[in-house]
Amino acid sequence: MTTSRTAPIVSCDVCGGGPSAYASFRAVVVILIGFHVRTRSGGFCRDCGLAVFREQQKFTLVAGWWGIPAPAGLIALLMNASQLARINRLPPPRYDAGPPPGIGNRFGRPLRPGRPVGQSPALIVPILLAVAFLIVCCGPRFLYD
Repeated sequence: MTTSRTAPIVSCDVCGGGPSAYASFRAVVVILIGFHVRTRSGGFCRDCGLAVFREQQKFTLVAGWWGIPAPAGLIALLMNASQLARINRLPPPRYDAGPPPGIGNRFGRPLRPGRPVGQSPALIVPILLAVAFLIVCCGPRFLYD
């Protein structure tokens, strides 16, 4: 199902809750000299949008720094943060009507958001990369000064 960015979205594409808003979250994989962008877009309620945001951010934090086009990972992180602002303005999802077509068994069960990105073990990877970069570039002396 394709969703127009300007058309009002009545229900979440994942759980059927409403209200929802259009958002597009990106995850970037960088390998040496190339990169691949994985996008999840559609109408999301507040809870499902937050869960998808956190999943995509964590994936980019782990896989978005392994080559020359690493700035693509940073750009994706910033773009996702701007999309989350739209999702955070929504009230908690409601399930007034029956399930819309295509929702199936997920109706009334939004995705679990999980841990915040700052509390995720996925954050260890970029921190270790920064330390390794400092050791390679500056030598181990910066640890003792």
